[in-house]
Amino acid sequence: MRLLLTALHCPKGEIGTNLARHHELLGHGADAGCDLVLLPEMSLTGYLPHAAITLADPSVAELVEATGGGPALCFGLVEESAPGQSPYITQVLANNGRVAAVHRKAGLGEGEAEHFVPGDPTDRLTLAGVPVSLAVCAEIGTEPPYQLESTLVLAPAAPGLYGNRRHTDADWRNGFDWWRGSVVDDARRLLRPGQWLAVSTQAGATVDEDFPGWAALVAPGGEVVAELPDWREGRLIVDVPIAARRTAAR
Repeated sequence: MRLLLTALHCPKGEIGTNLARHHELLGHGADAGCDLVLLPEMSLTGYLPHAAITLADPSVAELVEATGGGPALCFGLVEESAPGQSPYITQVLANNGRVAAVHRKAGLGEGEAEHFVPGDPTDRLTLAGVPVSLAVCAEIGTEPPYQLESTLVLAPAAPGLYGNRRHTDADWRNGFDWWRGSVVDDARRLLRPGQWLAVSTQAGATVDEDFPGWAALVAPGGEVVAELPDWREGRLIVDVPIAARRTAAR
């Protein structure tokens, strides 16, 4: 199974800019013969509660339609919930021109309950004949995504870096090393035999927050077998040794 993983800069509230990047990366995935393009948490809207949109938004429909005949696409957004309530953190899996799954983050991270409401995670899915599950950012460190007996755990993330803003390479390296180490520790603790973890993370400075980047494929047992080298934007093509076939996710 071939994946395009990303470390992606996702400006807050700039849906048009982010949408264009999504199309660009989907094109790269198609050119490389990928089964799936995995984008970070809140990749379309950026990490901004006030940028909430619905799943009926034209930008969402455009991305879903763009998967017809090409790779599947897993992308993130801030999604409107019930009137008067905080929004969801939502990851959409689109395939063959339709929405295959909607995962609303249930395991909120530190401080997120102030701005978001927990949703309902997806059950195990099948993509290209492969059982997959979703673990969005803080959920990477929780047991439920791994208990679904999936072969591949998709891990889109946007872990904001606390403290002072990053100005030097050393500052960025510290944030990157923290995030990488956290995910690797979780993978070693939680991955089941035969389970792989694919990570895509927001990268770079936004108007009020920094993100550490990193895209990687982690093998059963917790060994990182492919990764981007640092905190900068980038894309990573990986071949997971799992037999895939071109079928719709369900």
